[in-house]
Amino acid sequence: MSGLLYSPLASAGESNTAPPDRISLFKVPLQCPAAPQIGCGSAAKPILLQLERERGVIEAWLDRAGTRIAVVWKPESDAENRRNVAAKLKQNDAMEIQGKSRDEALKDFFSGKGWYRGADVDRLSEEEASIIAARWVQRVKARTTLPKEKAETLRRVLADAIARRTTDDKFTPDKDTVLKLEGELPQLAGQYLDKDQIPIFKEAIAGGWGPLPNEK
Repeated sequence: MSGLLYSPLASAGESNTAPPDRISLFKVPLQCPAAPQIGCGSAAKPILLQLERERGVIEAWLDRAGTRIAVVWKPESDAENRRNVAAKLKQNDAMEIQGKSRDEALKDFFSGKGWYRGADVDRLSEEEASIIAARWVQRVKARTTLPKEKAETLRRVLADAIARRTTDDKFTPDKDTVLKLEGELPQLAGQYLDKDQIPIFKEAIAGGWGPLPNEK
């Protein structure tokens, strides 16, 4: 996965020619805790895929920031279809966007930039994995000598390992799953670190996936 793709595989603007009245937009809290600047792919994917299985829905998209979902309705969808889907989205703390905010969100959606449909949010998970891996490697480098080439190889290997898990359709971002993944990483890192650097790496992971106060 060394050539990770950080852009949508499909363009909202190019693939969607639905008129505005067949598009609903919702505000959602799907930012990534570990990388707050992007949406959380592993949290968003099951929601988007379920939306596209709903009667009356043809497409479901998440914006890059993880703050908005766009639902594109089939031509034959009716008011009941839309109410049912909106009600289910509210269970995920979604709120329909109306008025001027809707006009702005719709314009952004039709721009085709920074929107991810369905499983394409795996690209966000891959980007998140790279950010997390780089953060952990930087924490290690702050406490021990790590040659540039070795540090980059370690970052890439860790990012690939995290991405493989978080893009798996069976992955759930719960505590037990995360702890299991964290438990496997020191052995992987041991191929690139000296024995006395492993405890430092474990402490880097223990510092969390997200940024500390002095980190980006």
